[in-house]
Amino acid sequence: MKPGEYLLRQGQNLEHLYWIEDGFCTVSFTAANGRRFSHGRFSVEDRLYGEMEFFTGKPIQFDIRCDSPVSVRVIPNADLEALLVQYPHVGIWLSQSLADTYQEVMDRMTSHFMYPLAYNIAKDLLLRELGNKPAIQFERVFKEAERFGCSERVYRRAVSQLIEQGFAEKRGRELKVANKDKLERYLAEEEER
Repeated sequence: MKPGEYLLRQGQNLEHLYWIEDGFCTVSFTAANGRRFSHGRFSVEDRLYGEMEFFTGKPIQFDIRCDSPVSVRVIPNADLEALLVQYPHVGIWLSQSLADTYQEVMDRMTSHFMYPLAYNIAKDLLLRELGNKPAIQFERVFKEAERFGCSERVYRRAVSQLIEQGFAEKRGRELKVANKDKLERYLAEEEER
C-alpha cells in the first residue's frame, strides 16, 4: 500500500484483516466532536490489524493510515475463521497478542489520566532517548498534541514548562532530552506524589 492509504477506517465494518509485513502506520481516533487522538506513528513488522473487530463484530475503532510504503497481506474473515478451526494454537497466539496490546494501551492511557501532561511528554522523551520507543516525532506540533490528546496550545505550554525547568530542549524541529539525570529525577518525583 502507498503512503496516505488507509488499511482500516473508523466506523466501517471489517471486510478483511491485514497482516503487515513491514512499514510505518499512524493509528488515530476521531471523536464525534471532531477532536482527534493519535496513538502515534508506529514501525510495524509482522503485525495483524483488524483482530479486535474480527472477534467483537463491532465497527472498526481506529483509523490506520500508511505513512510509508507498507507490505501487507489481506486476510479474508472466512480464511481466518477456517485457520482458527484447523489450528487452535493460532487462537492462543491471537489471545496472547490481544492481551499484550490491551496491557500496553491501558498502561499508556492510565498514565495519561493519572499524571500531568508535562510528565507524559517527559516520559515519552526519555523512552525515545533510551531507545525503548522509535526516535520518530511528527514535524508539526498539532500532530504531537494529538498523540497526547490535547490542543496545540496546551501541548506548547507543557513543552515550555519542560524547557524552562531544564528537562528538555529544542534541537531543530525536534524536542530532545536536555539532562537525562534531571529528567529521571523529575519523573520519579511525579510518580511519588
